[in-house]
Amino acid sequence: MNLEKIQIILPSRIRTFRNSRGWTQERLAEQIDIHPTYISRIESGKKFPTLCIICKIADVLNINVYELLIDEVKINSTEYKKKKLISIVNESKPANLELYSALLGVLDKKYRKLSVKQFVS
Repeated sequence: MNLEKIQIILPSRIRTFRNSRGWTQERLAEQIDIHPTYISRIESGKKFPTLCIICKIADVLNINVYELLIDEVKINSTEYKKKKLISIVNESKPANLELYSALLGVLDKKYRKLSVKQFVS
């Protein structure tokens, strides 16, 4: 991905993730200790943040930096979702893996039952 594409994608991705949390520009700015007008300029594409600011934004929004840098089509792809699940598992504490495995098993079983019912109906 080239810099021009990142400069186009980044402002809307920041805005999308901020809005999904119900945060104002002021709250995001406060969380990363910068002026709210700087967030406004970033989201409008008038300013491009430093790597440090991008990392802080991702951190307070509880996402990975690359999620700010990829477009919506890629983030909704099956391949991305698989990588995201693998990333969650790889970054998890060993104690959580049993819980994750059990939850995924229950969800998968429930989904398969729903799929069969829809197919039969």
